[in-house]
Amino acid sequence: MLDRGSLTVARLRGIPIRLHWTIPLGALVFSGFRFAPGFWAGFFLLVLIHELGHAALVRAFRLRVEGIDITGFGGLCHWSGRATATQRGVIAWGGVLAQALLLGATFAALAFFGRPRAPFVAELVSVFTLTNLWLMAINLLPVPPLDGHEAWKLLGHLARGGGRSRPRSSAERVDAVAWRPPPTWSGWRAAGKKPPSRPPPPEGTSSAPKAKASPEAMAELARMLEKVGEEAKKARRN
Repeated sequence: MLDRGSLTVARLRGIPIRLHWTIPLGALVFSGFRFAPGFWAGFFLLVLIHELGHAALVRAFRLRVEGIDITGFGGLCHWSGRATATQRGVIAWGGVLAQALLLGATFAALAFFGRPRAPFVAELVSVFTLTNLWLMAINLLPVPPLDGHEAWKLLGHLARGGGRSRPRSSAERVDAVAWRPPPTWSGWRAAGKKPPSRPPPPEGTSSAPKAKASPEAMAELARMLEKVGEEAKKARRN
């Protein structure tokens, strides 16, 4: 769905930035169905900065960033490569860390220039402060598909000496990773043997399917995001 309804608008160091058709819908929902161009621009810029934070750490570990999708209800940083459990935990913190840097820069600008008077800039500041804090708190909830589900595991990995853990294949966007059969399969075919019907899991990993977000968790996420919009609306009124 995301692939069919997205438009690539830019490339940042080779990383495609894609916008999804649900963006106008999300903008109306989070702004309380009001005309608020400053809030709209700030909200989706905030989402982009969050995903770029993930992408920066993915590249720092010499893994591959497949692309970034910005949708009407959040963003996705698609990446692939062999990452240790500790690296995955660090990458999960990347989005919130980028938001924290933006928050600090906004407070510094307010201290230097004072509170803005232009409505557009005031809405931007509201998003970069109040809405930013709300989204940081929501993203750190330890439930899938939020970042906190993986981020808080980092503490356990570090306590167990996670730097020595084995890397495992990872793909935050499975359909973007091309899978190739191992060289031994050609030997099986030459010997008249049938290769396995599905690829074996990488060494050191489990063949169990990844945990998926339950409908209840997704419904709770939708309610929390709606609350963010309501709080931002109250802040603009004040």
